Amino acid sequence: MTTDNGKTRNEGDSRSDLPYPVAPPPTTTTAGLPPNSVTVMPGQNVTVVIAHPPALKSLAEAYLLCVPLGLLGFHHFYLRRYGFGFLYFFTLGACGVGWLVDLIRMPALVKEANRRIQHPENDDVTDLSVCDAYITWFPLGIIGLHHYYLRNYHWGVAYTFTAGFFGIGWIVDAFRLPFMVRATNRRLELERTNTLPHSYSLGEAYVLGVTPAGLFGAHHFYLGRTGFGVFYLVTLGGCGVGWIVDWFRMKWLVQRANNPDRQVLGKRHKFVDDAYLLAFPFGIFGLHHFYLERMVWGVLYACTVGLFGIGWLVDLCRMPCLVSDANKRIEEELRIMAEIRQQIGIQPSAIIRREIFYPPLPAGTVYQMNPVPSGSYAPPTQPPSYEDTMATGGSLAEAASVGGAKNEGNDREKF
Repeated sequence: MTTDNGKTRNEGDSRSDLPYPVAPPPTTTTAGLPPNSVTVMPGQNVTVVIAHPPALKSLAEAYLLCVPLGLLGFHHFYLRRYGFGFLYFFTLGACGVGWLVDLIRMPALVKEANRRIQHPENDDVTDLSVCDAYITWFPLGIIGLHHYYLRNYHWGVAYTFTAGFFGIGWIVDAFRLPFMVRATNRRLELERTNTLPHSYSLGEAYVLGVTPAGLFGAHHFYLGRTGFGVFYLVTLGGCGVGWIVDWFRMKWLVQRANNPDRQVLGKRHKFVDDAYLLAFPFGIFGLHHFYLERMVWGVLYACTVGLFGIGWLVDLCRMPCLVSDANKRIEEELRIMAEIRQQIGIQPSAIIRREIFYPPLPAGTVYQMNPVPSGSYAPPTQPPSYEDTMATGGSLAEAASVGGAKNEGNDREKF
């Protein structure tokens, strides 16, 4: 008898209906193997990946690439400094200066590259180097290359289009470059810890203000003083007078920009030096009055050339009083607005429209409002009738206004 699997059995065999026994799977033992070993069954495909330790860079190989091919940046590519590699490749080793410096500092470069290889998790916390900054400063710093290296991209663009602020800013940077590197490293550290306070630099403000770019208000735009920046742009630094004055008051301008909350009125605080700067020589057109938010006087001066020059001369003598009065007026206005916000429950950052009352309310009067609880509705109160107004001794004008309002309301209801 032939079975399905091709084997023969005897017809008289009583066990012909029983299946053949199946061999048990091969047993494996893990005795003597490492604890993290894996048992592989016969016929199983296994891919083995062998992890090699990172290969460190050799000082001899770095010099071998630097001597003949260093002008093209091959040693920087070898040390995984790809940014400097491309820079050397397109500038022939930073015009040869960087290549010569690298021959001296090669051991330090190799040591830093090996540190990054051994600790890749700290690759993003590497500090910028003063030596690298000087290599990018000379001679290509005239187009702002060192500012690009220091992540000051807006300064880099400014240097690119002004040839390092006509060479003056480039020369000044030679002396302050170590301070710039430390400031950048500190800023990057604060950015990584999300504790970076925004502040303006006195050195950068001087670079923008002392150079001819200051004639166009570059330092004012940098400090967030957009109005003065536009004024300098149109008048060439106030005919040069404001530009020269700013050389001596730059320290105070930077302090005001960094601490706007120290002034009681914030950014609306007026300063005597700013007012004088606008009054001379353009005060005959009322610019100082516009700055002090005295719009009517500003228009009057613009139309009469400073009240034919007389008012302008008087303002030069009384300017401190004008500034003090303007600050008091703004302070009182902000106080009243804050009280109104508090009464009607508006957040301090919200904007509220200033109302004009006729007849004008006395100084310091607060417009009283009754807050409506949330979820309820308070219907508007009806004005008194014409008869009630006359009975209480009201004037004819008040009675007429009440009657007119009542008739207007009836007409709206009919409509």
